[in-house]
Amino acid sequence: MKAYLVRALIIVVVLVLTPVNLVWAHGEPVIAVEPAVAPAGGQITVIGTEMEPGEVFAITLEGPAGSIPLGEATATGEGEEGGFTAAFTIPSDVAPGSYIVRAATEEGEVATADLTLTEPSAEASAAPAMVVDEPSGELHALDRAKPAGQIAAVAVMIALSAAAGFVLIHKPR
Repeated sequence: MKAYLVRALIIVVVLVLTPVNLVWAHGEPVIAVEPAVAPAGGQITVIGTEMEPGEVFAITLEGPAGSIPLGEATATGEGEEGGFTAAFTIPSDVAPGSYIVRAATEEGEVATADLTLTEPSAEASAAPAMVVDEPSGELHALDRAKPAGQIAAVAVMIALSAAAGFVLIHKPR
């Protein structure tokens, strides 16, 4: 009878400590960038949808050289449907190439969109441009940081799994 209680207790503890992802009613935020190809020093418009009204998004330009802050945008709207439209100027000293425009809240919600930058030019247009980059030999660093809560949950799950395995292996037959 004790073995069943131990197993039931282990199952209850595992279920209680299993992280549950929250599902927001408005879904994940989405952004689009217009134009998709822009010159350095030019303007882009970032359009955000599927956001809670009042959420503040930090808009950054992510590339091989790091992160360039562009500004902030606040979602407006009624009920659970919100969004924003904001114009930002790309710094003229940004190198041509492929970039990611990232909109992130302090709570960790993130939306991304692709952007291709060309050389600064008065004749640059929104038409697709062929960008040829020379290999730089620099390592591309990806931010793969995990929240402390997620790391702690995984550590607890590993410990519980080890404890359950130990109990099952050493139980009397």
